[in-house]
Parts: sequence; C-alpha cells; structure tokens
Amino acid sequence: METKKVIVIGAGIVGLSTAYFLRKQGVEVTVIDNTDGSSNCSTGNAGYVSPSHLIPLASPGIISQGLKWMLNSESPFYIKPRLNRDLIKWGLLFKKSATPSKVDAAAKVLYDLTVQSQSLYEKIMEEEGIEAGYKKPGLLMICKTESALHHEIELVELAKSFGLEAEVLSRTETETMEPNVQYNMAGSVYFGCDAWMTPNVFMREFKQKLEQIGVKFQYNTQLDRIIHKAGKIDKIITSQGEFSADEYVLAAGSWSPILMKQLKVDIPLQAGKGYSFTLPTPVAMPKLPSILVEGRVATTPMMHGLRIAGTMEIAGTGLNINERRVQGIIKSVKEFMPQFEEQDFSQIETWAGLRPCTPDGLPYIGRTKKYKNLLVGTGHAMLGFTLGPITGQMLSEKILNHKPSIVSPLLEVERFA
Repeated sequence: METKKVIVIGAGIVGLSTAYFLRKQGVEVTVIDNTDGSSNCSTGNAGYVSPSHLIPLASPGIISQGLKWMLNSESPFYIKPRLNRDLIKWGLLFKKSATPSKVDAAAKVLYDLTVQSQSLYEKIMEEEGIEAGYKKPGLLMICKTESALHHEIELVELAKSFGLEAEVLSRTETETMEPNVQYNMAGSVYFGCDAWMTPNVFMREFKQKLEQIGVKFQYNTQLDRIIHKAGKIDKIITSQGEFSADEYVLAAGSWSPILMKQLKVDIPLQAGKGYSFTLPTPVAMPKLPSILVEGRVATTPMMHGLRIAGTMEIAGTGLNINERRVQGIIKSVKEFMPQFEEQDFSQIETWAGLRPCTPDGLPYIGRTKKYKNLLVGTGHAMLGFTLGPITGQMLSEKILNHKPSIVSPLLEVERFA
C-alpha cells in the first residue's frame, strides 16, 4: 500500500503534534512554516498545561468588563476600535456566545480536551525522553481582593463538579503553600490538577525528535496560493516552490483565516496578542506558577528564570510591542508581589505572540466540508499550548480514519457558516 502524504501548515505545538501522531503511524509528513520555527506562540507562553481552565474567553461579564478595560491603556484586555467587517462579525458572535448555557456546554468540551491533552503530554515526554522541566504540583490563582476571591469560588465548584482537585485557600494557607513570595492578597484558589513546563525547551526537543523519526521541515517558506480542483486541495504554491500531498492540515494559528479566505471558507477568528518576558535571576522565585487574578498576569518558575506573561490585545496580526501594555503587566506584578521593584524590570526583553481567538472560545478542529482533504486545527486562544497534543491526535485520527478521541459539534470548523 502506498504511503499517505500529509502537509502540515504551521510549526507551532498543534502542527508538531499532528506531525508526531501521523508519523508514528507511518505517514509521510512535511511541516511548512513561514518562520524559522524558533519564536512562535508556542514558545513564549506561560507554559501551563491546565485542566482548570474550563471557562472560555466568551463568558458572561467579560463584555461589560472589557468595555471598562478599553478605557485603560494598561488594562489586561483590549480591543482596538476599528471599522473592520471581520472584527464586527466576530464581536457579534462573541456576544451571542457569552451566555451561561453556552459557557456550560463549552466547559464540558474543554474538560475533555484539557485532561486528555495533559495525559498525552506526559506520554510523549516519557516515551520520547523529553526533559522540559515538566511539573505537576498545581497552580495558584492569587486574589488581591475579597470580591475576586468570591468570584473564583464559582470556578472551584465548577472544577470540582468535573472531579478536578480545587480548593480555596486563606492568606495564611497560601503563604504556607508558597513561602518564597510575599503576596499582597486576600487569599487564593489552588488547582492541584494543573502542570507546567518550559515551552521553548519542549518545542526545541520535540522538533528534534520529529526530525529523528523522519518528519520533514520546510522553514522560512511563505504560502502564496492554495490550488484546488473538484472539492479537493491539489497543491500549494510557496516561496520555495510547489508542494502536494494527499491531505493538508492548516495549523497556522492567527494567520489561518487569511489563508482560508483564498478558499472562501469563513472561520471567524481574531488574533489576541500577548506579551511575556523572563527574569533570569528574580528577587523571589515562586515554587508554584500563579495567575494574579485582577491583573490577568501569569507567573511561572521555569528552567531558566521566572516567566511573566499577560494581556489580551485584539488589534490585528502585527507583532509590534505596546510598551504601555508591558508597563501594565509590570505594574500588576509590583502590586501583587511587593518584593519586586521597578529596577527588577530594567533589562527585560519582551516577547510578543498572537493567540488565535474564536468567538465562542472553542477551537476549530476537524475537516472542512468544502474541501474533503483539508483539515483545520486553530482557535485555541490562551489554551494553545495546553491543547496542542489532543488537537494533533484528533486531526491524525480523522486522516487515518481511526476511532475519534473526542466528538463534538462545538468544535466543527464551519460551525459559524
């Protein structure tokens, strides 16, 4: 039997995971990316693998809160006002999705995705001998105010309803669990189900393993045109020549809808820019990763320092760095962690990445209806790194006609058509 050929467009965690599961089944895989693969959204993130993240971005209250935040240039969430048809459509769909019933339905899907993906990470690292500082002692949600703590209690009950380890901690209990950092807080929520690692190290090691097992990489290759015939993708035209395969997987993150427009397939999606920087020798190194709730800032103790990440800026696909928003992250850290002073951030190098955000907070995973040999895996928002392995496995299952790990109409690619 002739070996099936698959082209994966995008060398982030979704693309690499798809290539991994396909290659393990003997498929000939080529991964194409328009960068050198060293600095995509899968490398500079907070490194969380978090089953606790059950609430999608489109949730009740986020719209009114978002409108307030838009008036503050240092706020954690910002939508740049502009007359853009795609943004307006996305916003209307976002509002329609932000209802309690739809959030409950989304939470069930996110639970299945995150729990299975965490198990897949552990299996991949064990079988392939990847060492990326993976740890699973949990995550803290640090709340500066009682009102924020009260709101997080609702998430604790939701997590417990799915059987996840979660509990509310007093200030004293939090200090006992996290003795290395002095937090300005009312208390915290502890999710014992969460894990983390150093994502850039994992991505580097994972790519090396893929190369060793025969996955081909075509970096610095710009995709110019997608040629189709009779309801199938025929070939792709790139800056490095033509490529053809039996199946095509689009895992290009925030750039996916731009490519899909060539094919007249509408997948509403907006790029949510986030920033991070790493302090190699922080004044205090926490034992556990934490989210500073009111500031929406993530702090993660990694192999090479303390990574601090934050903001959600919906302003197009540009990677320019808005220093005001970086200052907003720093301000939150200093307010929550008074051991840190302005001078601790004087030498930071800020990284920016784009999170692909769907209107309902759920990713697009599966085949397109219009083109029978085109699959899509994108739209994971803040959960891209968490959900990479399960997305890759689900896409490989569809290509190989294997029994699906997860089936849900809420993940269909053309659900908003």
